[in-house]
Parts: sequence; C-alpha cells; structure tokens
Amino acid sequence: MKDLLKFYSLSEIDYRHKYPLIQKIKYFAKGILLYFVLQICALLLMFLVDEFLIKKMGFPSVFKLMIESQKKIKGYYGFFLVVILAPVVEELIFRLILVPKRRNIVIFTFVFSFLIINKTYYLIEIDWLLLMSLAVSGLLSFLVFKLLKRKPEIETAIGKRQKIITMLSVVLFGLLHIANIENLHWELALLYPVYALPQIILGYVSSVQRLKLGFIWGLLFHSMINLMAFLN
Repeated sequence: MKDLLKFYSLSEIDYRHKYPLIQKIKYFAKGILLYFVLQICALLLMFLVDEFLIKKMGFPSVFKLMIESQKKIKGYYGFFLVVILAPVVEELIFRLILVPKRRNIVIFTFVFSFLIINKTYYLIEIDWLLLMSLAVSGLLSFLVFKLLKRKPEIETAIGKRQKIITMLSVVLFGLLHIANIENLHWELALLYPVYALPQIILGYVSSVQRLKLGFIWGLLFHSMINLMAFLN
C-alpha cells in the first residue's frame, strides 16, 4: 500500500518511463484498484449531498440525472464516441501536454484550437466550418512550432510548473464534465463540483499513469473506465 500511494503521488515525477513492462502492468492494475476505492468514497459523498441537500432544497436528484444522461448514449456510434473517440481527444488535450515537449505542445495546440473553433469532436459531415477549423488549427500549430524552435526556454518554463499544470488539468477535466448534467440550476453551482469528483479522480489517476508509465497507459485506463460506464 505504501508503494502504491508513493507511486500515485506527484511528489516524484519521472516521465522517462523506465519501468519494465511487468512493473508497468502491476502499477496500472493497482491504479484501477485505487480508482475504485476513491470512487466508492466519491459516490458516498454524492449520495449524501443528493439526499440531504439537493432534495431538501426542492431540486430533482442530480445523481439520477447523471445516470439518465449516460443511458441515452447507445449503439455502436455511442460505443465509438465514449470508449474510443472521447478518451483519445481528452487525453490529447488534458494529458499529452503534461510532458512539455515541443511535439506534445504542437499537437495540443492543433487539437485544442480545432475543438474551440468547431465546438465538437464528433464530425457528421464535411463542411466549410470543418475545413476552416483544420486550416486555422494547422496554422496555429505551425506558428507554435516555430516559436518553440526559436525559444526552447518556453518548454523549460512549462516543465518547472509541471505539478501545478497537472493539478489544474485534473480539476478542469472534472469540472468540464458538469456540462453533461441535464437541466443545470445555477442555485446549485457550489454543489455541482461534488458530482464532478468521479471525473476528477479519473483525471488524476490517468495523469499519474501518463507521467510515470506513458501516454498510452493513461489512454488505456481512460478507455477502460469509459467502457465500464458504457456497459453499466
């Protein structure tokens, strides 16, 4: 347990991924166990808030709304969206840049700017907005690449703030999922972060795996958790 807690802390960050494969598998499996232990605690807190605050204030159960929203995503397209596409896009945005190499920053710039312009990551048809998004994102990525090539100290500056960036990434990742809740009420704004705890926990475990095991391990973990939620 002590070894597990030490590994899944941000006290020591080494993203050279020098662990042998069998060791990576062990840490990955232990991360899944840690995730579910923390999730039980989060679900308990969500239940208490739901029962003793949300309902007492006269609002419908937020927990039930979350479950109903998840059940609406069905079929092969829902599987592709939840288990494959969403984890890939979210890991590229929130976890790839945690290792501040030039390539990672450029890829982040492209994906992030594309989503901001296009406002979605699932594409139904090719239209002018898609083409414009690709063109602008490509241009921005090229400019960032040139800037980082000219001023490599930017990568160093980002690296020095890695722990802060990691925690900000984890919190933002979780809070953005509040938008998945239907019928949001501004009166409950201070309580909604409680319902983002499952995603915050997911973001934290995935971030540590990305930093210490490698990007693919964080992505695999994210996809596995989404698969379990999809099949539930």
